[in-house]
Amino acid sequence: MRRMSIVFNRDLREHRQTGAFLIIVIVFTIITIIAAVVTNIVLGRQEWLQMKTTARPMLELIMGLIAYFLPLSILMTFIWVFSSLPIIKEKVNGNIASLLATTLTPKEIWMGKSLAIFLPGFIISVVSTLIVLLSVNLTTIRPVTGNFFLPVPLLLTSLLVNPLLFLGLLLFIILFSLAKNPDTAITPSFLVGFGLMTGIPLGVATGTINLASWSFCLWCLAGTAVFWAVVLFFSRLLTKENIVLSSKGD
Repeated sequence: MRRMSIVFNRDLREHRQTGAFLIIVIVFTIITIIAAVVTNIVLGRQEWLQMKTTARPMLELIMGLIAYFLPLSILMTFIWVFSSLPIIKEKVNGNIASLLATTLTPKEIWMGKSLAIFLPGFIISVVSTLIVLLSVNLTTIRPVTGNFFLPVPLLLTSLLVNPLLFLGLLLFIILFSLAKNPDTAITPSFLVGFGLMTGIPLGVATGTINLASWSFCLWCLAGTAVFWAVVLFFSRLLTKENIVLSSKGD
C-alpha cells in the first residue's frame, strides 16, 4: 500500500497541475450551480408538488436524472481525459520502464495510476451531486411538502454502485493501456459511456426504468459485479514482460 501511494501521489500531483484538470473543475462547478438553480426554479413553479400522489413519481424522475447523470458525466470525463493519453506519453518517455526498474510491482503501478484518476473524479461527483440534491430539498421540496426527498436506492446507485462500476472500467482501461495497446484500451469506456447515456434515458422514457427504485439499484450492482469479475480475470495479463513488450510496440 505504501509503495502504491508513491505512484498515486505522483500521478495525482501531475493531474492537478494540468490545464485539463482546472477546466474540468470549473466546468462542473458551473454545471452544479446551474443544475441547482434551474431545478429549484422549475420545481418551485409546479402545482403538483403539493399533491403527494402526483409529486412522488415526478420527483423520482427529476431527482433520479440529476443524481444519476451528474456523477456519471464527471466520472466519464475524468476517465476519458486522463486514462489513455498519459499512459502513452509515459511509455514513450520511459517513465513506465523506470517504475518497473524499482521495487514496485505491475499491480502497484496499475492501482496507483487508476486511483489517482478515480478519486478526484469521485470526490467531485459526490460533492456536486449532494450540493444539487440538498439545495433542491432545502430550498423547494421541504418547504412545500414538509419532507426531504432523498430515496436510499437512488443515493446508493449514484454515489456507490455506479462509482464502483466506473472504477472497474478505469482499472480495465489502465490495465490494457499498460499491458497492451493504449489506443484500443479506451474503447470500452466509450461503449459503456454512450450505452448508459442512450440506454438509460430510453428506459426512463418508456417507463421500464425507475432510477430511484431498489430493482434498478440491484441490477446496477449485478452488472458492476460482473464487470469486476472480468477485470480480475484479465489482471493476469499485467506482467513486467507484457508491459515492456507493449512499450516497444510488440
